[in-house]
Amino acid sequence: MTRKLTLAAGGVVAAASAVAVLWSHGPAVPATAASRVATTPVSAVTGVNKNGVSAFPLAPTQADERRVAAYWSPERLKQASSYVPSTKPSRSTRSTTSAAEVGPGDAKTRVRAPRAAAPPPVASPPMVGKVFFRVGDKEYWCSASAVHSAHRNLVATAGHCAYALSQDKPVQNWVFIPGYHDGVAPSGIFVGHTLYMQEDFAGQGDFDRDYAFVTVHRGFSWQPYVENGRLKYRSVDAGRLEDKAGAFKFASGKPLGRSTYVFGYPAGANPDGSRPYTGQTVTSCNGTTEKKYVSAPTWQLEHGVRLPGCPFTAGASGGPWVIGYSATTRTGYLTGITSLTWNLSGGGRLDAVSTPYFNQLTQRVYAQASKQATD
Repeated sequence: MTRKLTLAAGGVVAAASAVAVLWSHGPAVPATAASRVATTPVSAVTGVNKNGVSAFPLAPTQADERRVAAYWSPERLKQASSYVPSTKPSRSTRSTTSAAEVGPGDAKTRVRAPRAAAPPPVASPPMVGKVFFRVGDKEYWCSASAVHSAHRNLVATAGHCAYALSQDKPVQNWVFIPGYHDGVAPSGIFVGHTLYMQEDFAGQGDFDRDYAFVTVHRGFSWQPYVENGRLKYRSVDAGRLEDKAGAFKFASGKPLGRSTYVFGYPAGANPDGSRPYTGQTVTSCNGTTEKKYVSAPTWQLEHGVRLPGCPFTAGASGGPWVIGYSATTRTGYLTGITSLTWNLSGGGRLDAVSTPYFNQLTQRVYAQASKQATD
């Protein structure tokens, strides 16, 4: 049965952001959420197993992997940095679209003074990174992290950073770059193999299930070389994800009101147009989550967990929520992912983030994804 999911513009912002990655150092200029209202058809999906877990192939064969790797060439990554926002969130409504799209460069874009933000811990976790993907003719990025599995090949992110509700199908050319900073991929690039998610996100657009687990192939890096006086690149094996970047441990069913770290790559504008972040390095917030669930009817969210005082903007979607984080060991327990950002004060700045509650349904998705080996 096909259902309709209405996406509107404004103050509660799903935190996905447009692609703005550099292969070399330089400024980031990502986009914000579109300020228009859209009606997106969302239909039931196929391939759901008895546990309510949907699995979608992204690039399951070696030929698929090579195609996606070739797509994210160093040249394309450099070209992506030329994009800047063509729109900004509306101040007049209470919610906005989950994805942010890129538009042509605009040299007149004004960057206002940033708001002070909490610095990251002493050492940022190397398993946190960015995911890059394509929807239609647009490129986007989100935040994500490696999570432990037996095959050491698993990434956790937001559902809307892997499945395009607007097209009712998985995104294209999905890759994960752990430890991304300032255009550098220190641990390599990992092509998505298979997407696992709870059936109600793809089937109903239910943001209580806005999480995804993606298995990835062995990583690769671009090695430059010169041939006949011309600079070229060759793909070099970078090994398995968890061997290169480490991973958070998975946890579900934890009580509310817990001390939590949230990591991500925010970069979009606040409602007032200010840009506190560049999206080029890992940023963190920490605090205690609220002791009651929050709801956002536009997104069918009924059991959200919210962290007030975290001023993340677009780009933070999919970033890990971690309890028991140690700056010494740079690991902890993954208990959520950034799904929505909030404007609780009603002012010009975003001031909270939320995650779907990780429960037994999340555990089922994680367990199913953890079983898959990849090359």
